Amino acid sequence: MLDKKINETIDLLIKKIKENNLTSIKLSNKSNTIEISNNYKNQFSNQNTQDIPTTSNQNINDDDNKSLISIDSPMVGIIYLTPKPSSPPFAKKGQKIKKGDTICLIEAMKTFNEIKSDRDCTIKSVMVKNGEAVEFGQPLFEIS
Repeated sequence: MLDKKINETIDLLIKKIKENNLTSIKLSNKSNTIEISNNYKNQFSNQNTQDIPTTSNQNINDDDNKSLISIDSPMVGIIYLTPKPSSPPFAKKGQKIKKGDTICLIEAMKTFNEIKSDRDCTIKSVMVKNGEAVEFGQPLFEIS
């Protein structure tokens, strides 16, 4: 059974998700971790860490009910699909990626974080645009 303080914290987190139209929110301290996801689009999220390698999440596609795998954003920030404006993208549709390859950069608090693939895969589609803001847990790449 949860104590009153934890219940109030959960209620506050749910309110913040709704007010700010977030996909998920996570709160951690030394002894507890609370993660709440907004399953509005039938999105199921594995626990991500602030450690830069991403984890893959299973997303349900309503049209044909087959499972799709995506690489999701491990943090909030601005995504860059190229190392510099004149360079080719780290990863593009149809490209084969190896585990540990850098697939994009996310700028958070004026720090560029390399996002690496956690598995060997092929990019089926890029789900974000270069330079746009991304949320924690937001799908970035659809992979197979």
